[in-house]
This record gives sequence, C-alpha cells and structure tokens, in this order.
Amino acid sequence: MTSSLTQQSAPFGATPQSAPFGATRTPAISSSGISAQLVRLLPPLGCPGQPLWVPPNEVQRWEQLGFGRAPIPAADLELSWHPAGQESGGLIPIELLLNPRLTPPNAVTLDWGDGRTETLPWPAAADGNARFRHSYAGRSDYTLQVELSGNGITASLLLSLAGCPIWQPEPTQPPPTGGGGSRWFNGDGPPGTIAVAAPGDYYLDGISGAFYVLET
Repeated sequence: MTSSLTQQSAPFGATPQSAPFGATRTPAISSSGISAQLVRLLPPLGCPGQPLWVPPNEVQRWEQLGFGRAPIPAADLELSWHPAGQESGGLIPIELLLNPRLTPPNAVTLDWGDGRTETLPWPAAADGNARFRHSYAGRSDYTLQVELSGNGITASLLLSLAGCPIWQPEPTQPPPTGGGGSRWFNGDGPPGTIAVAAPGDYYLDGISGAFYVLET
C-alpha cells in the first residue's frame, strides 16, 4: 500500500550519563594547558560515556567502579558512545562520538561490528568532533572499527549493549496501542511505499532515528 506519513516525536535523544561528584568533562584533549591537579580517566570497557577529569583524591573511587587511566595527550583518534533512545521495534539506537587529535578527515569508514560497513562524509561539529547514529538488532557485545580517510588512522571500541558495571539498559517499552496495524518496519531513510503495510503500522529510520506511524 502507499502510505502517507505522520512523523511523531521520536523517543530518541541522547541522555548524558550522570557523573559522580568531583568530575568534569572536556570535549577535546591537547598536550598543552593540562592541569596537573586533575587525572584523566576512561569509562569501563564496553560502557557508554566520554573521558573524565577527576581530582587525584577521587581517582581510587572511580577506579573501583571500573574506570581506567587515559593517555595524555590523547590518542590520534578517540571513540566513545552513548545510548540514543529507547529500544523500539527490536532496534537499539546508539550514537558514536569520534574525537580526532589532528585535522578531521573528509570521510570515515565505520565497521559497526554487526556485519555492516559504510563510508560516510565527516559531519564536523563546531568542536571538530563527529557523531554518527546506528541501530543494532540485539543486546550483545559489538566491536566497532573506525578508519579515517587519507591518513590511515584507526581505532576500535567495544559496545556492551546488554549492560556493563556502570550502566544498564532501560526496560523495553511496548509499542503504542490503538486501532489499525501493529507491525514494525525499518530501513535507512524515510519510508517510501511499503506494499504490505497497514494503517497504524510503525516505521523506524535507522539513520536519523525518526519514528513514523503509517497512515492510508
């Protein structure tokens, strides 16, 4: 059937992880201007979150949570991730943050660890970082591989979508109820003509995270 589309507010949107008292976040690292009074830490392996700066007297408490010492200066390319919304239609959205120490490239190749690899242009933000969204079909461990175009710089990152020492996924919410269909469809980009869809079915854009209710 050919469906007209009503786009609703998606239940997606990053929620920053709360940090224990005494921690500060910084968007980028350089080899100069670093305070000797703070120690840089990385989240536990597989966990969401970005590097943190903490006072020396707080380091032991963070290490007991699984945090580890981060290199100074930062690596040529640092990766971090965080949840990008609730699970919907069997898909788990995440956002990947790339923080290069050098000039950002024109493109980046992303191996998401679930059988999908893509090369995308660098969507540079005001701070020089890049953010990409992806949706996974199951709560497992995935190893991402990233390569910057032109300079061959690579980095990898473990995602533990089933949970880790400092984070557990939110319970899956049931789909909205009401008349009409109740099936889920998904794809890369907005929905087009879906021959088997019925009014009231749902569609998730795996690139933008937008959520649609299909109508006649």
